[in-house]
Amino acid sequence: MTQAHDHVPPAAGANPQPGSLAFSPPAEGFTGWLALSDPDGPIDLARLFPDVDVRVETSSAAFSEALSVVEPRLVVLIAPPAGPGDLQRVASWLGGHDESSAVLLSPHLSVAARLHALELGFDDAVDLSSDPMEVVGRLSIAGRRAPGTGHLSDDRIPVGEGVELDRRAHAIRRDGHLISLRPKELALLEFLAMHPGRAFTREELLKHVWHDAVGHGRVVDVYVFWLRSKIERDPAGPVHLVTVRGSGYLFDPPRTLTADPAGHDSTTGDRPPGPSNVNEPPTQR
Repeated sequence: MTQAHDHVPPAAGANPQPGSLAFSPPAEGFTGWLALSDPDGPIDLARLFPDVDVRVETSSAAFSEALSVVEPRLVVLIAPPAGPGDLQRVASWLGGHDESSAVLLSPHLSVAARLHALELGFDDAVDLSSDPMEVVGRLSIAGRRAPGTGHLSDDRIPVGEGVELDRRAHAIRRDGHLISLRPKELALLEFLAMHPGRAFTREELLKHVWHDAVGHGRVVDVYVFWLRSKIERDPAGPVHLVTVRGSGYLFDPPRTLTADPAGHDSTTGDRPPGPSNVNEPPTQR
């Protein structure tokens, strides 16, 4: 649920000090998201996150006062109306609240503001012109950080032997080396990794990852081909990003490795063999 707040005119007969503002205190124990946002701006947090308790302030003064009395799990600044003073205020507040996270969303040309936010200790800084799926995903990631750690419990997802999807870095780590991903490579791998063992048709992937912006399944084939070259030990014989006959693509996660008494690696538990697959390059069908 979202609580939107704005300045409330003083009641008749009141004698407020010049420049003072009425303030509606949040509910006791509020630990949701606190946002500074223009209600007519490009991001509607209520629509995007209907299951999150979000308190939205529409002015820097009201936002600052709310920040002084609540313990939000996530602070979201959206520019405009957020400005440099709000960045500094949140950065100072974060210094005493390690369990909380902060994200800045700003227009495409506000590169300096996003870099400054990251330098100040913000967890993320997002270009408002990014793909809506990316904006929602990065806000969701920041909002799920484990309390008291400042880290996500799932910010790194194993996607291959010695390979992890680093969702914070928007890249993969292979044997300790960071390998960058194209935006849609990241979106596709993340989507499949979040649904392990489930086969998706090319049409479904076009809908979920490309939002039907492209109409040909060959695009999916090309991106799968690129991803295999980065996460598979043998891209010609993939075991994690596999093609399921008559269905589409499926992500089969790597097995968890543990050391046996002899010091060798072994897998925990039994896993049924993966689905039969045809691992064709994108030039074949």
